[in-house]
Amino acid sequence: MKQTSGFLKPLVAQRSGQMLVVAACLMVAMISFLGLVTDVGLIECNRRHAQRAADAAAQAGARELLAGASSTHTANALSAAQNYAFQNAILAGNVTVELPPTTSAYFNGSNRFVRVHVVRPTNTTFMRLFLRLRTANVTASATAGSVPNPIPITILALDPSASAALKVSGGGTLRIVGGSVYVDSNSDVAASIDGACTVVATEFDTVGGVDHPDQIEGTVATGVGVEPDPFASKVAPVIVNSSTVSYPDGTTGSTSPSSGGTATKPASKMVSGDTTLYPGIYWGGIKITGGNVTLMPGRYIMAGGGFSVSGSGTGITGTDVFFYNTQDPYKTTGAGAFADINLTGGANLLAPTLEADGYYKGFLFFNDRNPANNTVIKLAGQIAVGDSAPLKGYLYTANGSVDISGGSGSAGLGVVANTIKVTGGATLGAIDRNRIPSIPIVRLVE
Repeated sequence: MKQTSGFLKPLVAQRSGQMLVVAACLMVAMISFLGLVTDVGLIECNRRHAQRAADAAAQAGARELLAGASSTHTANALSAAQNYAFQNAILAGNVTVELPPTTSAYFNGSNRFVRVHVVRPTNTTFMRLFLRLRTANVTASATAGSVPNPIPITILALDPSASAALKVSGGGTLRIVGGSVYVDSNSDVAASIDGACTVVATEFDTVGGVDHPDQIEGTVATGVGVEPDPFASKVAPVIVNSSTVSYPDGTTGSTSPSSGGTATKPASKMVSGDTTLYPGIYWGGIKITGGNVTLMPGRYIMAGGGFSVSGSGTGITGTDVFFYNTQDPYKTTGAGAFADINLTGGANLLAPTLEADGYYKGFLFFNDRNPANNTVIKLAGQIAVGDSAPLKGYLYTANGSVDISGGSGSAGLGVVANTIKVTGGATLGAIDRNRIPSIPIVRLVE
């Protein structure tokens, strides 16, 4: 048997030693790599946490801005954004809230958006051994704001239980264009359609039932969920003293020079001839019985007395006008009490566009939500239909009712009311998108 030469033994031992060195180096490299992977994973986990915190904080702040843009609303938005960041384990010194944004790519200077920056320090493990990096600061940013979305509903009856919350009677056709019909009542007869009437609507939805669904041309769905008031977050004007009204966009108004009364002595502004009326507070409302009347653009506050138009030959023109119907807080009886909106004469009234009134865009008549205000918005008489429709905008009365009769209506109108009654047919539908209220939706935008 052949013997191994003696000089090979040291070579074998030397190779064994080299393998140990290589294995040790590989082990160190593998451990370093695993350590790096662990730290990167930890940093990525914290980055996601920081981004979620920034997203939640920005959206929380933006939701507060739905109520308005006054200094109070701004302070509430800043506080909400910071609180949500804290609740997501971001320390106070590591949160920066910008309102309006100053470092956004697209929304700098806009007070409808909130931008949040957060920093989340992350302790490292293996990085501190090799890179002497004990802490990695993970950052994240988010911008959120309210994005307008035109309301898709033409008629919405809000009463949750009334029988015939929507009542169509008297013959004729109720024609809905440009939107759907929704009835929130859970009554067996939430919507009552007289046998002699026809309703034409692409979509007709009710929580409760319909007594004559065969009289409806379009898709009818019963037993649907409740549709919430789309304008619930829209803040109403507030009369703050005997000469001033405050608006949620941070502006104020005063008593109109055309007002017929004062805060302590309300009296309706009586108009029977040609005249021009100016926006502001009307202590005791407006009553027009004749003449050609021009309403200048702006916000009209009916502090008691309501708003009425009657008499043949009466013509009213108002472009970019908004009416808020409330009571005189200094004298709630007589001319200062809640009163109806009543249009039985000729009227050409157009709700504000976005350019004319960024907050009350699309609202023609807006009734005080006070539960005691169960007044009626009445439209009577033939009103033209089409692009030339003289009434454009939405009628909104959360606790009151809307009564449309005599073939009235306009292809420029939408209705959101507690209850709605249509007699003798009508055509409704806010098809002028420039004068449709927008429902603000809070969204992350960057």
